[in-house]
Amino acid sequence: TDIFDEFMDHNNLYSAALSDLPDNEILNRFLAAELPGHVYQDFYAFLAVSRNHPIAVRSSSKLEDSHYQPFAGIYSTYMVPRSEDSEQMLRMLCSAIKAVYASVFFRASKAYMNATQNVIDEEKMGIVIQEICGNEYGNLYLPTLSGVARSINFYPLGAEKPEDGIATIGFGLGKLIVDGGVSLRFSPKYPKKILQLSSPEMALRQTQKKFYALNTDPASFSPQVDDGTNLVNLEIKEAYGIPDLKMVVSTYDHLNGVLNDGDANEGIKLVTFSGILKHNTFPLSKILTNLLEIGKKEMNSHIEIEFALNLNTPEGMPKMFNLLQIRPIVEEIQDEVINWDKVDYSKEIGRAS
Repeated sequence: TDIFDEFMDHNNLYSAALSDLPDNEILNRFLAAELPGHVYQDFYAFLAVSRNHPIAVRSSSKLEDSHYQPFAGIYSTYMVPRSEDSEQMLRMLCSAIKAVYASVFFRASKAYMNATQNVIDEEKMGIVIQEICGNEYGNLYLPTLSGVARSINFYPLGAEKPEDGIATIGFGLGKLIVDGGVSLRFSPKYPKKILQLSSPEMALRQTQKKFYALNTDPASFSPQVDDGTNLVNLEIKEAYGIPDLKMVVSTYDHLNGVLNDGDANEGIKLVTFSGILKHNTFPLSKILTNLLEIGKKEMNSHIEIEFALNLNTPEGMPKMFNLLQIRPIVEEIQDEVINWDKVDYSKEIGRAS
């Protein structure tokens, strides 16, 4: 966060950042500013040793680490495609960092800051730079699956218990889940019992229809207020040629009205993750259970993690589970004593006997 302070002070950005300027204008002011000169050697060192993967530039602020107020998802994450031109790669990386800094002062961030009674000019932003998990297919880059898991399940079904936790996974990049798209929900303790797959008809309606991937053309990267401008949102059928999809689908046989695991048969491909969840081709449920237990114990609170998998690795290389982020889940407990003698029952709309 000392780099953030130095950047803000050296470029005299607070007056514009704390003003009522539109988000686009604030972003442009930040992009035109200069990062401290001493950080460039660190960037060159990172790029020199990192593999030829695209890079995610993520926010990591003081308030995002708070155990008392949820700031997850408020700030931006920018995904930077890889370029063989080292100078272009450096420019894109620096622009992404400055855009994350700017997102602290976008109107939505300021509104949330006011709603949570925090002072925005006291926020301090750190940066996490991560290689993006996955593989490149044409001009698309994506992991086999991305997901979010929580150590507490507020809406358990059947035999599930709140402390068993809950996970949501989707084929491709995790923006699908962040944006509330159709994905697959399961308890790591009961990976074979999934409501969305309880019948072929339910699976046809309730399984993933679209996926996100990164456009790997460096020309597609131009930081905008919308941090997903260089991501593409495609129909699942457009991924039929991608090897990763074959690992996570089942096939609907419309003649017999049944759902067959795998992609060997003719029919509609549905993203069910049956190989992983039913046949344990990758121990995802066990990994999530262990990570949630460890994280909850060490952080002394319920937690949420983000993760991604690459199951299409080169021959002889292990399949990859990438733990991307861990943060506390904030639970607000509010107890209120109601004096029922003072309740106006003339306005009731229902009563339980």
